Amino acid sequence: MRLLAFSACLAMLACGAAGSAPPPTVSGQPVLNVTGILDRTSTPICPTDEPCDPPAVSRVVFSGPGRPEVTARLEPDGSFALHLDPGGYAITTAPPPLGGAVMPSEVRVPATGSVELHLRIVRTPA
Repeated sequence: MRLLAFSACLAMLACGAAGSAPPPTVSGQPVLNVTGILDRTSTPICPTDEPCDPPAVSRVVFSGPGRPEVTARLEPDGSFALHLDPGGYAITTAPPPLGGAVMPSEVRVPATGSVELHLRIVRTPA
């Protein structure tokens, strides 16, 4: 578990938003208040009803009014962890899935504590 958190910290540092304040730390380690997983095995998005590969999503993107975008790189198992300032955020993926959207598409980060997300990609109406 510590290795996953450390990997997520490195990914966060590599992909973090430019100009954002550094996250709070405890014993020199960033406090990760948003964790989750993107279920890449749920309904693959295809232009037809034929089977296809899961979406090639590699990042989860969080954005909010007056805030720079913050990107979390997905681990091979679809997990991610990062620190976000308290408030509401829209959730998208990069690259965006063809014919689909991430659900849930919003999250509210509390001032204290943490939030755990279970994201999936759903087909959008044509």
